[in-house]
Amino acid sequence: MSDFHDTAADDRSGRDEPSGSWTSAEPAPPRRSSLDLHALARWLPRLGAVLWLDRSARRHAPMRAVTGSRGLLLLDHPALDALARSTIATAHTQVTPHGPREWLAFRDANGETLAKLFLLPDTDYLAWDEMTAAAALAPRIEEPARWHAHAAFLRQALARIGTAWQARLFTFEQRKLPWLQTLDARSPLRLSLLGLELARLIARSEGAELVSPLHAA
Repeated sequence: MSDFHDTAADDRSGRDEPSGSWTSAEPAPPRRSSLDLHALARWLPRLGAVLWLDRSARRHAPMRAVTGSRGLLLLDHPALDALARSTIATAHTQVTPHGPREWLAFRDANGETLAKLFLLPDTDYLAWDEMTAAAALAPRIEEPARWHAHAAFLRQALARIGTAWQARLFTFEQRKLPWLQTLDARSPLRLSLLGLELARLIARSEGAELVSPLHAA
């Protein structure tokens, strides 16, 4: 994995920016990043509440630790196992009847999507923009989603046969020690009703079961 020099960061030298990058240059959209989980772990806690989708990896042994040049990263939540198996990330945006929708997709070396991270009204938009800019992730504009009863039924049927998506409302927490950092995820203590409703809509459109407990505000 290659480090990347964010020229915009030079203009923000007085601010506390996460060091390092999780990107390698690739010109064609959607821009893919070679995943540096240590750098990503420094960004995720800044986002606040997000919607996390992942598939349970029943055929794999859990991967809860990742090693790199900056030491050991422990993934404290079982749902973050998908990050340990991912090698690239892509950014996406889509206009829906309920407004714009933005997310990151995390994929393995075969291109299979293992997890998705969706922005919510409760997410820190500035931190989201800074994170994607630091990773040089230019969002790919997706075609507007169109609902078809037959296609929706087929997605649900395939989800029951295969490995189903699960959706969780998360806030991330990072702890740092010399040569060791941990990344954990917890349900947000509070979430707006608008954020909860959008999370339900996204989960439904993705054929996922929303399983996170939360306290709505």
